[in-house]
Amino acid sequence: MQKMPDKLIEIPVFPLNTNVLPEGLMPLQIFEPRYIDMVKFCMKSNLGFIVLLDEYKVIDDKSNPKFSNLGTYVEIIDFDKLDNGLLGITVKGRFRTRILNSHIQADGLHIGDVEKLSEENSSELQDQFKNIWQVLKEISDHPEIKKMKIEIDFSSSSSVIYNLGSLLPLSSGDKQQILEASSDIERLQLLDQLIVKFGGG
Repeated sequence: MQKMPDKLIEIPVFPLNTNVLPEGLMPLQIFEPRYIDMVKFCMKSNLGFIVLLDEYKVIDDKSNPKFSNLGTYVEIIDFDKLDNGLLGITVKGRFRTRILNSHIQADGLHIGDVEKLSEENSSELQDQFKNIWQVLKEISDHPEIKKMKIEIDFSSSSSVIYNLGSLLPLSSGDKQQILEASSDIERLQLLDQLIVKFGGG
């Protein structure tokens, strides 16, 4: 992945009824003209776009849709024409972003200026949350997961969090909580609770 600046200007924004974490993969079917044009622009410009969860949208006094200002910058890693004739793409989450401001083009596409959010990338939390590291190691050793060739840095708390969060069957709301958490400790606590709910604790 190319090194990205801390602020990105005029980046396409794709509100969806689902979301993706950094390091996670997401297949998408593209059919609206504005998003087909977005994909063409991103591939030509070697840029990604921002995925936001549109279930968080509210309506302001001008009846303009507003979405959660925190999402994920994703890059297109694969594309193909599907059997149903639609364009299929696979995107990979790269990093969390915050929307600084946005506007809507004539074709309805959201465009925003965003800032890249920093991560802790600590290894010091492994002893405190060793069960989370262990669960991820067990899942990543599964033959079907190995086929995905996921790159996991077990010395980085952020890499462990986002990879495990992407592999577990989390709801969009659970993922959004992880995205919006203020620290890796808070994210690990959320994951710990979710693992117990799934019967892994």
